[in-house]
Amino acid sequence: MKRRLVLAAGLLTLAAVLYAGVRLARTLSFFHVRRIELVGGTYLTPADIARVIAVPARASIFDETAPFLARVRRMAGVRAARIARRLPGTLRVTIREAEAIALGERNGRLVLLDARGTILPFDPTSPAADLPLAEADPTVAGVLARVRETDADLFAGIDRGSRLKQDVVLEMGGGRVIFRADATGDEIRDLALIRDWLAREGRSWRELDARFSSRVVVRGRGA
Repeated sequence: MKRRLVLAAGLLTLAAVLYAGVRLARTLSFFHVRRIELVGGTYLTPADIARVIAVPARASIFDETAPFLARVRRMAGVRAARIARRLPGTLRVTIREAEAIALGERNGRLVLLDARGTILPFDPTSPAADLPLAEADPTVAGVLARVRETDADLFAGIDRGSRLKQDVVLEMGGGRVIFRADATGDEIRDLALIRDWLAREGRSWRELDARFSSRVVVRGRGA
């Protein structure tokens, strides 16, 4: 029992010392927040994050970060965020932005679209987005997202995406490919294989139609 009491007293003393140490450290200018680092930002910058966090003057690295984190998570286009401390005076903010899948047009200007066809609050010119043009349509954006997930090379060749009644047309390299709105990864891979085979054979085509189960229809030119 005596040993337990001594151990408990030691732990309480250590906790008190640590608590006092943190309180003291908060008053030292050496531990004031002087820098905001950003990890994971493509369109947002450290200045954007610092402006939203609005760290008070003389704030310490040991201050509670939950209010800062809440502000970052409320930012439009931010899907997830966390904040870590780096001594002596840096807050490292790691974010996951909404992923842009295409460029669209709204009121005569370019905008970024996500996989649901929603306009993202990012500047598409900073950095310049190498993405296809598309209608702000969830069906078109959804097919584009599945193409990029399935075959990055096929996605890289797409110039524009649009609706054709209930289907989706993707223009690429002077031709076009057609998918159903619910095109699967297997159907996208099948079309990519046919396109690659035609290229190896030196055969041109105007249209690849993947709307039919287990087959791709090749139309036009040297097909």
